[in-house]
Amino acid sequence: MDLEDRVLIELHRSAVLAGRPTVSVPSQDLQVADQLTGSRPNTRQALSRLARAGRITAVRRDLIVLPDTTGRTTVELPELVDTVAPLPYLITGGRALQHHRLTDQHYFSTTVLAPVRVHGFSYRGETAVFLIAKASHIWGWQNDERPRFATPERAVIDALSHSRYGVPLQQAIRSVQVAVQRNPAFVERLVETARRYRSAATARRTGFLVDRLFGSDAAAPFLEMIGKSRTPTLLRPTGASDGDIDHRWRLIVNATTELGTTSS
Repeated sequence: MDLEDRVLIELHRSAVLAGRPTVSVPSQDLQVADQLTGSRPNTRQALSRLARAGRITAVRRDLIVLPDTTGRTTVELPELVDTVAPLPYLITGGRALQHHRLTDQHYFSTTVLAPVRVHGFSYRGETAVFLIAKASHIWGWQNDERPRFATPERAVIDALSHSRYGVPLQQAIRSVQVAVQRNPAFVERLVETARRYRSAATARRTGFLVDRLFGSDAAAPFLEMIGKSRTPTLLRPTGASDGDIDHRWRLIVNATTELGTTSS
């Protein structure tokens, strides 16, 4: 057995003991391998040879994807996020909607809320983007699920709150429709999430869309969250500031809410 094989075995052993059998964090996993090679630089050289041979995938300096027991690479980007992101963290926006099968669109960018700065990375054509948020604002995942995806209602609220989550307005609308078709109680969960979100602008957008989709009775609970300011909010946050004003929701309708059109 050559040195590279022995190093790879030790990487697997350490990763399994750490509870991430196909993901290695070298700074934590290489101690035994160093004893085999004689030093950390020698171990790094062995890792470089393994990477060049395609036997491991180096995502970044301290993150390596290992093959499974059949020799295949089965790790997906959210699993890597779970490895590098400090708790609490939250995968939200489009990737969370995709996870919950509320969209048939594949999102190549995964947006993650984290309490401290985390450097983003790319893996197999996908990118993890980390946004700093107060720990008190990082909430809304399902039980002890890992990786931590936002609930459908939290993902929708985030999508409506800011363009940085990368979800077109029409996609957010369609996701709400699909969620309500599956479970009419989704509107109630959307209300509770908007209440906890504590954003008048987001409550206006969400209430307006629920009003359009399901009627004024369903949207009524959002009215208590729209704030006292009379200055209208943009429906699409980064869109143009022109459009009809909906006085009930104090909203400038600067984007179409009809599905099947090109504007979002």
